[in-house]
Amino acid sequence: MSATPEVPSSPSPFRETKLAIGVLDLAGFFALCRDHEDIEIAAFLEDFYRLCHDRIAAAGGRVVKFVGDAVLSVFPPGRTAAAVEATVALRREVERLGASRGWRVAAGANLHIATVVEGEFGPEDDRRYDVIGSGVNHAFVMGRGAGMRISEPVYRQLPSGRRSPWAKQRPPATYVLAGE
Repeated sequence: MSATPEVPSSPSPFRETKLAIGVLDLAGFFALCRDHEDIEIAAFLEDFYRLCHDRIAAAGGRVVKFVGDAVLSVFPPGRTAAAVEATVALRREVERLGASRGWRVAAGANLHIATVVEGEFGPEDDRRYDVIGSGVNHAFVMGRGAGMRISEPVYRQLPSGRRSPWAKQRPPATYVLAGE
């Protein structure tokens, strides 16, 4: 009988935590790219990234990453109502940012609360903060296109006075900002 050497376990660089997860992207970005020069798109995205970072940070959140015309962000669960308010305002500001260039720009957003795995991912010389898990995946598939969608857990975190603008959709239960 051969003995298997004991491999010392190292502490995991990851942890499970409950977070509000935000996904915001530009609706119709492909058409926007088709109609404008790449350098114009790059300048617009630079302003878009700054705007997203500033509004998300001001609401107590963190930008996880930008991917083209999209931003993935997280907020502590106690900041869920602030995340909703910031995202509603951010969508309007993105429209104004496009209008300042004479462009018609709309943003779509999804917000969800779930337990995720967070940590620094990647090779030793290029580690970056990220979040993964089924809750992150759910935030991405709640809906597409312009408009704003929040999950049932987010809706339940809103003070009752801030729930009236939201209309329940099924399945799964998702709330959309009425009138859009």
